[in-house]
Amino acid sequence: MMLLIHHAGCGASAKGRGFFRRSPAAYGCVLGVCMGLTFHVSLSVLGLAFVLKSNPFIYNALRYAGAAYLLYIGYRCFTDRGGLDLEASSECPAGTTFMQGVKDGLFCNLLNPKVTLFIISIFMQLVGPGAGLGEKAVYGSVIVLEAFFGWGLFVLFLNTAVVQRIYGGNIGLINKVTGAILILLGGLIFFTG
Repeated sequence: MMLLIHHAGCGASAKGRGFFRRSPAAYGCVLGVCMGLTFHVSLSVLGLAFVLKSNPFIYNALRYAGAAYLLYIGYRCFTDRGGLDLEASSECPAGTTFMQGVKDGLFCNLLNPKVTLFIISIFMQLVGPGAGLGEKAVYGSVIVLEAFFGWGLFVLFLNTAVVQRIYGGNIGLINKVTGAILILLGGLIFFTG
């Protein structure tokens, strides 16, 4: 959510059309998060997530990589000096393109082993031990589609005129708060586990 809010501040893209006219980096972030979520769901469906849970070295390596990435993203948010262009007349600032959003969403999700554990817990509640691969794939698809549409609607909400006015006038503060929260989360994960 914090990454989406940050990337929604990218501004308008002159090349965008329709719903994608604003915040291409935020839509890219949604796509990246869903790509990462697809990876985690695939691990759970195939039963490989058990390896991450049972092997402390692999789990900790992913946890520390994820914490480092949160620190990096937090630093980028905290030091961002960009503003919100409501006139739809300029490109997104360098580093906040659609592909940057995809990369940020993907790596933030991939490097979070807790997502895999969360997906496992859902599967343990919904899918019995004798469930076939097809049934697991259906549940996994529902999880990914829910995230895609839910986060996509959130970005649309961020692009409403009222939210744009509020956000546009406070983007510096919002980016600093977002950066500080991400740095705090990364630090907590890195130092306390």
